[in-house]
Amino acid sequence: MPQRSQPSRHAPDVEATRPPLTTLLDEVRLLWHVMSQVAERLHEEDGVTLGMRAVLESLSAHGPATVPDVARRRRVSRQHVQLLVNALTEQGLVVAVPNPAHRRSSLIELTPAGRETFDRMARRELRFLERLTIAGGPESVTKAAATLRSIREQMEVG
Repeated sequence: MPQRSQPSRHAPDVEATRPPLTTLLDEVRLLWHVMSQVAERLHEEDGVTLGMRAVLESLSAHGPATVPDVARRRRVSRQHVQLLVNALTEQGLVVAVPNPAHRRSSLIELTPAGRETFDRMARRELRFLERLTIAGGPESVTKAAATLRSIREQMEVG
């Protein structure tokens, strides 16, 4: 995994002068990039991108949904999700089915192959994550998740 460069002995300690929230958000961005790289390595054999994986995860967790519903949950554009659904459909991992609530907006659901692919990916990720030793243990992870959720919720209304 990429290492952060150490500050020069002659440069001021930037971390010490930055607001804590700025430092936290920088760590979130760095973590996202590292997570992306790890996921690409873990799942390269599945031919599923991170965006496609996110759609599979949403459908696995919430059941069949329209493209706009998935986009809202993932906080991305409908057009972006549609491109991902198109790719997943070509791979036979999702299928569009009639939506009794809206004739023009099909429900997207996992196929058996899509369910198996997502479950396999989730198991692989869990094995990787179980090897990590997190400072402060599970309690600190729970607190970090609550902190990040609070920041996200405030930014969403903000």
